[in-house]
Amino acid sequence: MAGIFAIFNTGKLSLLAHQRALQVVGQNLANINTPGFSRQEAVFQPSQTVSVAGAQIGTGVEVTQVRRLINSFVEAQINGSQQDLGRLQAQADTFVRLEGLFTDTADHGLNKSLTSFFNAFREVSTSPEGQTQRSVLLDQASALASQFNRTANDLGQFRRDLNTQVSQTITEVNNLASEIAVLNDKISAFEQGGQPANDLRDERGQLLNDLGKRIEIHTFEDASGQVQVAVGRGNLLVERNASYALTGVASAANGGFLNVYYKSQDISPYIGNGALNGLLKLRDTTIPNTLNQIDILAASLTNEVNKLHINGYGLTGSTRNNFFSALSVTAAVKSTNTSAATIDSGAITANSLLTMHNYEIRFATATTYSIVDVTTGSTIKGNYTGTAITAPTSSAPARITTGTNDVLNVTVDGVASGVVTLSGAASPGLAYNSGADLATEIQTKINADATLTAAGKSVTVTFDTTTNRFVITSNSVAATSAVNISGGNARATLGLLAGTSTAASGTYGSPTTFNFDGINVQVTGTAAADDIFTVNTTTDAAKKLTVALTDPNSVAAATTQSGLPNDNGNALAIIALQAKSLAAFGSATMSTYYSTVASTVGGSAQANAQTLRAQESLQRQLENLRGETSGVSMDEELTKMLAYQRAYQASARLISTADELFQTLLDIR
Repeated sequence: MAGIFAIFNTGKLSLLAHQRALQVVGQNLANINTPGFSRQEAVFQPSQTVSVAGAQIGTGVEVTQVRRLINSFVEAQINGSQQDLGRLQAQADTFVRLEGLFTDTADHGLNKSLTSFFNAFREVSTSPEGQTQRSVLLDQASALASQFNRTANDLGQFRRDLNTQVSQTITEVNNLASEIAVLNDKISAFEQGGQPANDLRDERGQLLNDLGKRIEIHTFEDASGQVQVAVGRGNLLVERNASYALTGVASAANGGFLNVYYKSQDISPYIGNGALNGLLKLRDTTIPNTLNQIDILAASLTNEVNKLHINGYGLTGSTRNNFFSALSVTAAVKSTNTSAATIDSGAITANSLLTMHNYEIRFATATTYSIVDVTTGSTIKGNYTGTAITAPTSSAPARITTGTNDVLNVTVDGVASGVVTLSGAASPGLAYNSGADLATEIQTKINADATLTAAGKSVTVTFDTTTNRFVITSNSVAATSAVNISGGNARATLGLLAGTSTAASGTYGSPTTFNFDGINVQVTGTAAADDIFTVNTTTDAAKKLTVALTDPNSVAAATTQSGLPNDNGNALAIIALQAKSLAAFGSATMSTYYSTVASTVGGSAQANAQTLRAQESLQRQLENLRGETSGVSMDEELTKMLAYQRAYQASARLISTADELFQTLLDIR
């Protein structure tokens, strides 16, 4: 009887085991299209044997576990690939918009507007007295300014849109982290019973991939089956069943845009991948760099045209008029400064010396400073900037009279010259008909000084025709670079008597005026070590660009007043700017520089698109590799289903047979 009951038990265990196996097959088939689902299989194991008449007799079969089939290495590769995909996809959407902004067509685009502007000046040069041509010029100039304004505003809007996406992505990261923490708790509680939480692990794996698509993560699974998730140099975003929210904090140093904080730490620089990295890189690097280039183009156009236009003459004899709205100096206090020292908005003292670079006045201590050209990384060249004088002309020359106003004493980089004597003549003196001629004379005589020559010191002298100032600049970029006019009877005539000497580095006392590269700013108040003040002339130049002239008669096409109305010399000089190579552009023309900016954007967009396609291809390969282990094959599952069904039927048949045996025994009784 015991043997028959053992057969019953064996059949029962087999029925239960194969029923469970069929349930696993059903789960696999039901989730064949579920993203992140991992194929499962029932693991069969003989049940415990018993000893009968000295022999070991099996008691049946049991399913000891339902195994989740995964390749841990491939899963990790997929998560890393998702991080790359997130970054590239986030960048791709913005690059499409950005590229569209620089897609010039025959009737649209900044390059087209530049060309139309210079062509309109050509029409004025052919008929300098024509009202129609002058009106068309102002219309084309306004269209060009509007194009610059629109481009700058669009780039600014792109940044604001990206900032919104950053905020949304931070929220998504926090939500995913919270869900993973909840699943950690569920998985740990479930697996304490000895069975793996397969479906919960699949759900958590999918969430980890979604999280990785948004931010670079590093994961570690502990002995309890809970995953720890770290972001930004080891900061735990998920720790067992707890999650820690990231926050977006407005940064004063970054225009009020959000930086990503973990607790009280800014981790924005340490987010190396994922959509958040792509958004931050576009918002804080790519677009600002592009906008800076457009601002440099707008500022250079403004400066170059105004420098020429201000010295020309309109039909009514008007002169000293800017064509475009004048450039302004942008000076600001770094948000990291610890002192209350301030810097004024500044002014332009020599348009011809503007570099369109960014500068920083850096304080090593409260009383020592250095001025650095951030664009080149070098300190500035020390200089002496004079005050405005009446510009010499052929009708009103500057006169240097021997023994009266022909001597200067100059100190260059700490080396004092001998007596520098300019070429002059007896009263009424030697006539210099232009500031340029006089600048050449001053430069030649200073650089011929024996003491300075022996010390290897030299200067460059410029007469700025926009502000009518002489600027004497050292040719050294060392920290000791400096120029000072210490004496001489020529100082008053040249506007060098009350000028400002600015060294590359020196001693600060409140207030201090700094004149460098055509810019004048003043720092006031007690400074502190590590204080930094930023200065440039290009910020918002494209956004603020407007046409200053409203009267067509004020277009200064003439070089001289006496040449009116047919003189077109100044118009021709302005037209020549179209082909002029400018130092601010790396010796490129305006058109070439803009084309480089546009092609850089297009090249970056194309490179991102190509990399995205390659990454998508890699992702498909990884998904295929995952499918070989974790994917559900309908044919394979159907085959298993038939096998388990047959085994179930056989188990039932075994029980039926045992029942017949038992019934036979009962009949015998």
